[in-house]
Amino acid sequence: MVIAAVLGGGRGARMGTEKPKQFLPLGGRPVFLHSLSAFTESGLVDAALLLVPEEYVPFAEEAVQKAGLSAPVHVLPGGDTRSGSLLKSLEAAKNLWGLENNIILTHDAARPFVTRRMIEENIAAARQYGAVNTCVPATDTVFFSEDGRFISSVPARKHVYHAQTPQSFRADTLYELIHMLPEGVFDTLTDGCSVFTYFGAPVAMARGSETNLKITYPQDLSHAEEILKGLAGKA
Repeated sequence: MVIAAVLGGGRGARMGTEKPKQFLPLGGRPVFLHSLSAFTESGLVDAALLLVPEEYVPFAEEAVQKAGLSAPVHVLPGGDTRSGSLLKSLEAAKNLWGLENNIILTHDAARPFVTRRMIEENIAAARQYGAVNTCVPATDTVFFSEDGRFISSVPARKHVYHAQTPQSFRADTLYELIHMLPEGVFDTLTDGCSVFTYFGAPVAMARGSETNLKITYPQDLSHAEEILKGLAGKA
């Protein structure tokens, strides 16, 4: 079974809006609905979980119902952190379907342009390797600083990648590794792939895209509108 977990539990303070960014309109629909429907309408996913702030659960449920998506969607309250939402999605998947032999794709609700090709590559790599992160090569030189004041080193750009989502996993393996972490460590990790790398387990890479942007700042929403218009023009 393949499960999509669209994580939208954050408040999006950097957006500077009263409403969290994943609920802002994009092409007449909330941003999260673009992200969610990319999975449910791909034909590659059996069911989906949508995690949102608790007070937005009724709104999200109504939007999902009106959208008439192809795969079943369960709307749940997210956690206080991304790690918290990730664990809640795994617990929900365990209770609903079990985790053994299942693949879970985790994706940012504010990243509305994930493609079917990315989803397909994630599923294949997760089955083969256990964990996969969608990435794009860095186009700018990246500096590393130990103290935040002076440059400590300059990694070779050909070895540097920017992480996107989906991040996908064998669900039972991710769940097991999370519960093997020393107390307090999970809350310091930023995502599921960090759990694998903590234990030295391999994480494969799937090809991302420059259009697979995450809406974080007001200008990102304007950029997303332009991308959406471009996609509509190609249809």
